[in-house]
Amino acid sequence: MPLWSPSADTLAARIRAAADGAVRILEEDDAPALRRLLDAEPISSASVVTTLEARGGAGPADGRGGPLFLGIDAETRGGAAGELAAACWVGSNINPVGADEHDAERFGLAIGAMRRRVSSIYGPSAAVLELFDAAGWRSPRDIRGVQPLMATDRTPDVAPLPGVRPALPEDFDVVEPACAAMFTEELGFSPYRHGAAGYQERIRRLIADGHAMVLLDPVTGEVVFKAEFGAVTDHVVQVQGVWVRPADRGRGLSAPGMAAVVEHGLQLAPTVSLYVNSYNAAALRTYRKVGFEQVGTFSTILF
Repeated sequence: MPLWSPSADTLAARIRAAADGAVRILEEDDAPALRRLLDAEPISSASVVTTLEARGGAGPADGRGGPLFLGIDAETRGGAAGELAAACWVGSNINPVGADEHDAERFGLAIGAMRRRVSSIYGPSAAVLELFDAAGWRSPRDIRGVQPLMATDRTPDVAPLPGVRPALPEDFDVVEPACAAMFTEELGFSPYRHGAAGYQERIRRLIADGHAMVLLDPVTGEVVFKAEFGAVTDHVVQVQGVWVRPADRGRGLSAPGMAAVVEHGLQLAPTVSLYVNSYNAAALRTYRKVGFEQVGTFSTILF
């Protein structure tokens, strides 16, 4: 995927041409329609909602290769004027929202013409796989085709693990290595391969926002169990980064640890969600024990 930074007008023209005029770059005045689209799928769109709120608008960051939202107008499906049928966040990650397979194909053609370098595509399975195929990208590092999207809106029957709490700023020095260990286990490479500053800032922000949950060893001070709320909206919190220290695995900490995470998450939003690789049987058992039920299927393409 070679890098390419055309002018804003040239980029918009190429996007439209690649997708037969159906896909366009969203502008600031598209924000209300985009929010309505995201509100229609609050669980699957949680990370995109967080991105939109952090950016403060729907318009592109700049005209030369910055992150942006793409959209397909509802009128192309015979819908109401001023509404969006589907959207797609295009940054370091790509996230389609509300897209059926035909919409996803159009997004894939448009993004392929943009020639961006990205880290992943993730979201609803059918849309992700169709978008990836249409974009024409080859040799992904991994395709995780079936990832149950799970959610719960009730207090777990499992008793919460005592001591699990939001991390404090002074915990950063022990939280960071635990986060890095989990990242490396999950993705197969270090989060520091492109430098440490950005990754460390993300961890500091999660801690500052109260979105990093930890249990610390009372003797060593190390993290024994952790999880983060990677996306927090009015409707849902999305859990990520669940990890148990290797020396403590097999001790039955995962389910009560997750029960504590869910109890805290339900104080932030009415629903707690996550997605997990289908081959991770142990994690699936834990999440079901705590009360999560499958509400959809995600896929992730890693580059």
